Amino acid sequence: MPSLVVLSLLPLFLFSPSSHAVTIRIARPQSSRGGRANVRLHSPHNVDGSNLINKNNERYTANITMSGRVVNVALDTGSTDLWVKPPEGLPTFNNTGLNATLRYGDGTDFVTGDIGVGEFKLGSYTVPLQAFLNVKIAAPAEDADFADGIFGLMGLGFNTPGSSGINDAVQQAFGPTQNWGQSVLQNIFDQTPNGDNFIGIALSRTGDQEETADASLAISEYHSSHTAVAQAPKLPQNPVGSGAWTVTLDGLSINGKKINWPSTMRQAPAGKNIVHLDTGTTNIMMPKQQVTQIYSAIPGAVLSPNSYIPMTKFSTSFDVWVVPCNATPSVVASFGGQDFAIHPLDVSDMEIVTTPDGTTNYTVCVGTFTDVGGIVEGSSDALFGDSFLRNVYSVFDFGTGGGKNETAFVQLLSLTDPAKSPQDLVNVRMQAMKNMPPEIPAIDLVRIFNGTLKPYGGAPSTGRSGSGGGSGGSGGGSGGSGGRSSSGAVILTSSLSLLILSTLPLLAFW
Repeated sequence: MPSLVVLSLLPLFLFSPSSHAVTIRIARPQSSRGGRANVRLHSPHNVDGSNLINKNNERYTANITMSGRVVNVALDTGSTDLWVKPPEGLPTFNNTGLNATLRYGDGTDFVTGDIGVGEFKLGSYTVPLQAFLNVKIAAPAEDADFADGIFGLMGLGFNTPGSSGINDAVQQAFGPTQNWGQSVLQNIFDQTPNGDNFIGIALSRTGDQEETADASLAISEYHSSHTAVAQAPKLPQNPVGSGAWTVTLDGLSINGKKINWPSTMRQAPAGKNIVHLDTGTTNIMMPKQQVTQIYSAIPGAVLSPNSYIPMTKFSTSFDVWVVPCNATPSVVASFGGQDFAIHPLDVSDMEIVTTPDGTTNYTVCVGTFTDVGGIVEGSSDALFGDSFLRNVYSVFDFGTGGGKNETAFVQLLSLTDPAKSPQDLVNVRMQAMKNMPPEIPAIDLVRIFNGTLKPYGGAPSTGRSGSGGGSGGSGGGSGGSGGRSSSGAVILTSSLSLLILSTLPLLAFW
């Protein structure tokens, strides 16, 4: 969930019966069951507008009521459980005597608290007794979200063994027949046992000029503007029973050329990959070699290895791709034989940076596709977070409901027009830069930050620097590693450490 560590893989838990404590470690997904339900286009909870909040393209949240307290929580298809930590606390708390620690990413991000039950409300839905984690201690990585008014997380993942730490804790403490620890979604689905167990999600984009979809969550129905998704190809969960929204990616291309991407997953068909679709990850995270293939195809893009240039998205390394702010790369992801264009605003972020000597400010655009490292090892090849999901209307079908029990699947409907998005980026970036410091060639900026070139042509620093945030431009975004301290900059040699491409040449958590 946090802005600094925005990763969400399904949990592996360790349970201690003596202490009634559970530790959830975001690691390899566990088993899942699947199924297919009949599609219902209309329901008493029809959604035709926006019911989610877009937090600067970094988080998509909803206001819930938990035990009488309204709490803004992030929505995450990569996890299952509900936790809250409102600054005022809860008016009432029905403690079950169980406690849990949920760990994210590499394990350094976590929340710890007590498992309770209380009344849950989301829009027109009410669950009288919903199990949740009342968080007492949170890792520093959560601070950015807390500062942005986000005080919890609602998982939209699978309610299967190993996927829900709360449900697993309840069943291990009180017996396998107890189901009161199950997820919010499962409790809502159970209210209409003959209905269809799926959700539809649209993520908006701030800072563009296209008709971006409203940010919305629909349960057991489609948004009224996107019912055509019902005819989209069904992308079955792969591996089947993974306990995660992992599906087969046909390929990823840049400027019409498919990148070379050998899969690490034995379940991946030849020449294809397996990716995890995760609303809790802000960007696209994939292996370093594939990130390089994307940005090395953008004219004027420069790689700054082990860089001190601030990053806007989380990465397992400090390698930063600096991209011309007016670059309009054509990046396309293919699923189920269909192409889905990724808006160029989702391929780079614009920010203001201050030089290591503190004298000069520049506008810079940095790549948002980042190094996944070993985070998804054994579970998928990549995380496709919000940088991809903003470009589609997504249906996540659990394959259950109405007596069905089949393989879970995803359906996608393209929302980005590749004929309009390049000009959209140019218009947005040029307008934003009217009130920002100058941009200089990427190669010069990298040399300034590695100490081999003196600052020139920028704006005098006022002692502050900040991220442009999101994909559009100005306005202090959250998310990302934030770069490294600018003191003690590493001097790079252009022949070994600096990759320059002047004639050629992101998002997802719990």
